[in-house]
Amino acid sequence: MKIRLSISIIYTSILLVFCTSCIENRAVRIIKKSIAAHGGEEAWNNLESFSLEKETKLYLENGEVENHILQEIEFRQKPFFEAKMSWEKDSIFHKVVFDGSRTKYWMGENEIQNEGFLANKKKDIDAAYYVLTKPFDLLDKSKILKYQGITKLADGREVETVQVIDGDPENPAVDIWWYFFDTESFQIVGYRVKTSGHFSMVYNQEWDNSTGILFPAKRESYRVDSLGNHLYLRAKYHFKNFAVN
Repeated sequence: MKIRLSISIIYTSILLVFCTSCIENRAVRIIKKSIAAHGGEEAWNNLESFSLEKETKLYLENGEVENHILQEIEFRQKPFFEAKMSWEKDSIFHKVVFDGSRTKYWMGENEIQNEGFLANKKKDIDAAYYVLTKPFDLLDKSKILKYQGITKLADGREVETVQVIDGDPENPAVDIWWYFFDTESFQIVGYRVKTSGHFSMVYNQEWDNSTGILFPAKRESYRVDSLGNHLYLRAKYHFKNFAVN
C-alpha cells in the first residue's frame, strides 16, 4: 500500500512539472510569434536607437483633462542605455537626460539637483521605455511567464493571454502584467497591469510600421477593477514621427 502511494505521489509530481513546463512553453511560443509579427528579433537587436514624439492626455475620473503634454523622446540601446526626454509646460522648457550612469534635469535654464526628484525622473524614463519595448523583451530570463489561455476582453474580443511577472512573485509590491495577443496575427492587442495601488488596462488602437518595427501609434488606458471591468478613461497616447538608427 505504501509503495503504491509513493508511486502515485511521484507520478503526480512528474505530471505537475510536465504541465508547468507545457504552460511555459506555450507562453514562449506565443511571444516568439508576436516578436515576428512586430518586426522580428533580428531587426530589434540591430536597433541602436530610436526617437519619437509622444502626446499624452491624462483624465480625471469625472472626464476632465488633468494634464496634456507633448514630449520629444530619444532612446539609445547600444553600446549602453541612454535617454532624453524634453517638453514644454506653462511656457517653461523641461529636459531630462540619462547618460548611462547619471540622471540630469533642467527646468528652463536651471538644473535641478535634488536626488529624490532625479530618481523619480529616472523612473519616468524607464516607464516610457518599458512600454515601447514589447514584445521584444518579454523573453528576458528575469521575467516569469505563464500562459493563461483564451480570455475575453471587455470589448468582447477573444485573445491569447500570457501573464508576466517582473521580479519576485512573493513580493506583494511587484507589478503583474497580462499581455493579450491577437489569436491570428499575434500582435499585442493590449495589456493589463496590477500595481501596488490599482489596475490599468491599455489598448493598442493603431500601429506605426514606418521603421520596419511595429511601434504603437495610438493607445487608450483605463482604470479597471481586478476583473478588468472599466472604471474610467485614464489616458490617451499618440505616438508619431518615429525614427530609427
